Amino acid sequence: MASDARSSSIADPRTHLRALGGTFVVVALVVLLASIAVSLGYPLLDAAGIARESALGLALRSAFQFVGFGVAGVGYLAVTDQLDLVPVRRPTRGDLKWLAIGFAALLALYVGSSAILSALGREGADSVIAQQGSGQPVYFLYLIPVTILLVGPAEELIFRGIVQGLFRRAYGTRIAVVAASAIFAAVHLSSYSGDGLFVTLGMILVLGGTLGVVYEKSENIVVPAVVHGLFNTAQFVVLYATTTGLVG
Repeated sequence: MASDARSSSIADPRTHLRALGGTFVVVALVVLLASIAVSLGYPLLDAAGIARESALGLALRSAFQFVGFGVAGVGYLAVTDQLDLVPVRRPTRGDLKWLAIGFAALLALYVGSSAILSALGREGADSVIAQQGSGQPVYFLYLIPVTILLVGPAEELIFRGIVQGLFRRAYGTRIAVVAASAIFAAVHLSSYSGDGLFVTLGMILVLGGTLGVVYEKSENIVVPAVVHGLFNTAQFVVLYATTTGLVG
């Protein structure tokens, strides 16, 4: 019966319009409101005497950008009356289990894929964030609270909560996880450059898929948001340590 209902729903053009159209709208809103938030934030930096290209200025620019992400996501859900699309609750013991599993899985995938690339003599793409912090490594430390409080929650709200939720309603969980992860990877295209671009985007696709599975298992957007923030934090700590020479 569930299969028949799904087939009937897919045969309805409105199903595709809601999933694909909703995804397009929310991603467009994210791009627009993130740009507006940064534009509004720059005068605040200037008034405070913070150079825009300084470590603190770049970190605050990222903060402004992801405030825009969050406003876009919450605004979309509120205007379309779909707040129930994204389940949010205080983490339970079961959630903590999936949080630990998700964080360990992301670290294992990242370390494992990096080791494989190194063994093959391949390199990933150049990261814009790594380039920005190469001459001012304190930038990576400034990014830690930004990624925990804003980046993780905002990106998970958009890509796992809304995009994955829209695709799940239309096509089921498996397609939803793959589609949301692909869009998540594509959006990161501007954050990397160089010969290893597609290798890096492939890694982001897999990492996004892992976050998608964790979200489906926990049924609580807080879990992948925390996992995402902690994983980014681990990367920033490593970048800071290597850039400052604390580790080889």
